[in-house]
Amino acid sequence: MGEKEFNAVVEILLQQVVALVVNRKGLPIEDALLYVYESRLYVLLTREDTKLWHLSVEKLYQMLVDEREKNILTLPDYV
Repeated sequence: MGEKEFNAVVEILLQQVVALVVNRKGLPIEDALLYVYESRLYVLLTREDTKLWHLSVEKLYQMLVDEREKNILTLPDYV
């Protein structure tokens, strides 16, 4: 996958994860953006070699919540 395609996929995933944070956590958009962008998951998601972009939005959201609430980021074995 080229860099442009990868960046487009990640951008779409991030928009959807942020939308879930807004809807499920009830955070304003600005706080939801910080919730996502200040996470380790975000850093790893933006690296193509981690293959996290293969995961569903729901799985990424759950990983994010676990990281933020339990301070543990668990990567699935199948990535």
